[in-house]
Amino acid sequence: GQDIPHPIFHLDRAKWKELSGVQRHLEMTKHMTGQLSWLTLFTLLFCIVIYHVPMSASTHVPNPNFQPAARHSPHCRHSSRVSPTLLRLRGAGDSDSKAKEALAEKELGNEAYKQKDFDQAIKHYEKAAELDPTSMVYLNNIAAALFGQGKYEECIKKCQEAIQVGKEHRSDFKDIARAHARCGNACAKLGRLEEAIKHYDNSLVEFKDGNVELKRKETIRQKDEIDKAAYLDPAKAEEHRQNGNAFFKDGKWSDAIKEYSEGVRRDPDNHLIYSNRAQTYIKVMDFGSALRDCEKCLELKPDFPRAYARKATVQLLCKQTHKAKETVELGLAKAPEDPELKEVYRKVQQSIMGVGLSPEEREERAKEAMKDPGIQQIMSDPVMRQVLEEMQANPASAAKHMQDPRVKKNIDLLVAAGIIQMR
Repeated sequence: GQDIPHPIFHLDRAKWKELSGVQRHLEMTKHMTGQLSWLTLFTLLFCIVIYHVPMSASTHVPNPNFQPAARHSPHCRHSSRVSPTLLRLRGAGDSDSKAKEALAEKELGNEAYKQKDFDQAIKHYEKAAELDPTSMVYLNNIAAALFGQGKYEECIKKCQEAIQVGKEHRSDFKDIARAHARCGNACAKLGRLEEAIKHYDNSLVEFKDGNVELKRKETIRQKDEIDKAAYLDPAKAEEHRQNGNAFFKDGKWSDAIKEYSEGVRRDPDNHLIYSNRAQTYIKVMDFGSALRDCEKCLELKPDFPRAYARKATVQLLCKQTHKAKETVELGLAKAPEDPELKEVYRKVQQSIMGVGLSPEEREERAKEAMKDPGIQQIMSDPVMRQVLEEMQANPASAAKHMQDPRVKKNIDLLVAAGIIQMR
């Protein structure tokens, strides 16, 4: 029966028993504040709160099918049970109805758009956008109507707005691609081709559309033509030609070609630049480029004798003596007294006669000539094959066959090619 002090709080058992649970914890807290760390104290207080929270305050989800008996209290007149219908979120279902209204407005706008009533279509599309501001489709439709009205600047702004909304709300990539493409179309109408190409590129990044690819290629072609036209300057082209001539005289072939090429870009209709560049290409043994420049020169000025002479020179160097003969004869028909053409004609005749050629070189020239489709056609002609066989068996019959103009022309061509050798 003797009271024994509590070992921690120095309280007798009677006083300790009189304390409630909360008072006991408070006494314990006051005693241990100076002995425990703040972290320990916080943990202790947390445990006290959790221990004394009544179960009625815990989260409880009622069964909607459970119908408890009405509880009557002397302090309230009505039942304390809350109707389940009040638990629904305020505004639930409103978004679905607005989306349906927006689609209905869109359909009305589409009907007006088909009738080319763009003002009315825009009104419906704007109403749809107000009802559903998270959809970029309605903004795209507004942009289409603005494009139909020819309001390209406004169309571009609306497309950019649609793209922004589409990115924010993760719209279908096809819709974003369509907005970029329409923006490109509007820019193209305004002549801003470089900007249009960028929008087409952005559209193709989102979605590969064949029609957009075709528009992009066409826009690039138009831009190149405009850039070339803006770069034209015949006076500067002549300066580059003179610079090229100076480099040519000094034997600086590469520098000369660069100057001539720049002159061509400045004035692509200057036949003299093509002729000079062809001569320079011959010096560096680029016979393919030289031949193309000669042909372009003759296309611009068909009676320019120097182009015939240089073309025939290229054909001689390529062991195409029969072609060189035809070219130089065409040139002499237009300018019979041109000294350069006469010199090339002399070289052609020497090549036909085989002057300075070894038997191996003549054989190689004949093989090269057989690659020509014109020579192949002559050799496969039954009439010409019969004539050649008769001439081989009886050389005296050549005089008779040479009276036929067609046969004579073919024989001359075969002789020039080195396939037939006249003795």
